[in-house]
Amino acid sequence: MTFWSGRRKASNSPCGAARFSKSLRDCYPGWRLWLRRTCSIQAREKSHFRISGPDNVCTVVLPRLCRQYANGRYQVQFEFLPWQSGIAELVEHGQVDLVLHIDDGLLPSHFQSERLYREDWICAVARGSRFGDRLSLKQYLAANHIVVATYAGVQTIPDKQLAAVGAKRSSCIRLPYFGVALQCLPGTELVLTVTSGMSSVVTGNRALRIVKAPHELHPFHFLMAWHPRLNSDPRHVWLREALRSTTATLNE
Repeated sequence: MTFWSGRRKASNSPCGAARFSKSLRDCYPGWRLWLRRTCSIQAREKSHFRISGPDNVCTVVLPRLCRQYANGRYQVQFEFLPWQSGIAELVEHGQVDLVLHIDDGLLPSHFQSERLYREDWICAVARGSRFGDRLSLKQYLAANHIVVATYAGVQTIPDKQLAAVGAKRSSCIRLPYFGVALQCLPGTELVLTVTSGMSSVVTGNRALRIVKAPHELHPFHFLMAWHPRLNSDPRHVWLREALRSTTATLNE
């Protein structure tokens, strides 16, 4: 997906990056002026940014990014690339500029990263299904599931959290896209575990409804990650600040 619209070095720890950001703003009086100048450059010169992430985080972040920055004020081209295995190699070789990723420790340790916002788990089911308003762990394990796995052969976050309590769910469908998985639910007794950021997509479909997930499925964070060679590039500093601004309200 491509369209035209008319900051600092971070720690490779997500929390460290945020602390560094605050320290820089507190200790460097010229920070805001420098950022305004960077935005001024961004408004005058065209830049091309390549971003990738699973469709659940993209559903939350990208519309907000487009509304805020694809308004003709900035000469920016956002290119959203398909999520795929080997994404780290694409970042390493400069073919992807920034990834939106679950904070699961799977990215290379030398990548820079910063937490953006927290997500909870919810369950989507067909409106006419037998499920109540909340699934206990026993009910959750007794159900048949659609599992969204963005990496082949890699255990998903819900499956990791279930394994931590000695549990395992059963699935009859595995696919890589949450959007497609939601379309498979109507008329079935299947359960799809999705991130809470997709709740508006679920409630917007009259054939679906939301059921609360078991307490054993814990919240997690999405982060943005990039190669350290882009730490001080003014355009990429601007991009990361744009992502922070875009997702700031998600943490309120």
